[in-house]
Formats: sequence, structure tokens, C-alpha cells
Amino acid sequence: MVWIVRIFHFIFKPFITLIFLIFIVIAGVVGAFIIFQNVFYIPDTIVPSVIGDGLEVAQEKIYKAGLQIKVSGEEFNENISQNSIIKQDPIAGSKVKEHREVYVVVSKGDKVITVNIPDLRNKEVEESISIIQEYGLTLGKITYTYHFTVPKDTVITQTPEPGNITTKDKTVNLLVSKGSY
Repeated sequence: MVWIVRIFHFIFKPFITLIFLIFIVIAGVVGAFIIFQNVFYIPDTIVPSVIGDGLEVAQEKIYKAGLQIKVSGEEFNENISQNSIIKQDPIAGSKVKEHREVYVVVSKGDKVITVNIPDLRNKEVEESISIIQEYGLTLGKITYTYHFTVPKDTVITQTPEPGNITTKDKTVNLLVSKGSY
């Protein structure tokens, strides 16, 4: 009978050892996975909408969501006021991990320029058009009307008025005389 016990130990001892080692490896992997998830777990959050908000309001909303804000650029925008958000990435409503950066583009406001508008009053239309082109301006609308004292094809008035002005565009409109009645 002793020989049966020896055969049993000879055959099953390596098998039991192998099963024990596999159990230890599996337990180690599962334990490491659980520890890794708990130690390095970063919760998800929803990106708030900050488009149209002022920069300070946007910062507050993004920080409250557990995110960080980064200004990636500035652009002129006639629809959104200065220091307000034009674009954001990731977009509002996206599900992201906390502490992620939200990139925003901030509005510089309307693109305004200072333009020197020449005095075109009492000049002929053709001369006025040449002067407008020389100054790098754009000819807008030419309106004709009768006038008692201003000769035919002469500029009565203009918009904008002559001088240095701050404006969004470089268009000059003319009111031109058709002569007297």
C-alpha cells in the first residue's frame, strides 16, 4: 500500500503545486487590478457650456466641474463681446475625466480700425471716387438729388464725415447733386 501513496505523491504533487501557483498568480492580478482602480481612479465629469460667457465666469464654471481652463487664442468677433468665450474644446456636454484642460478662444470684440476720411464735399464725383480709391477706402452708395446751389455731379455731403474716425468698415457714401430744379 505504501507504493500507492508514493505513486499518488509522485503524480499529484506537481499538479497541486501548479494549481496553487496559478491560484496565487490569479489572486495577485485581481488584487493589483482592484488596487490600481482605487488608487488611480479619476472620476468623469460633464464639460459645461461657456460660449458667450465672460472669461471670469467661464473659469468659475470650468473649475466647479473639476476641470482646468486654458486660453488657446484670441480672435475678433463682431457677435460676441470682448473677453467672452467664442469657442471651446471639448464641446459642452462632453463626458471627460476630471482635471482635464478645456481650451477656449477669447473674443477681442469687434475689429475696429482708425481711418482717415478725406473731405470730398464740393468735389466732382469722378475726382471723389479716385480719392476714395487712393485712400484705400470703399465706395458705398451714391445717391443723387437736386440742389439749388451745388453744381451737377458735385458731392453735396458724405458719410462718414471727414477726419480720423474709428469704424468697422472703410465704406464712404456720397450724396451728389443733379443740379438745380
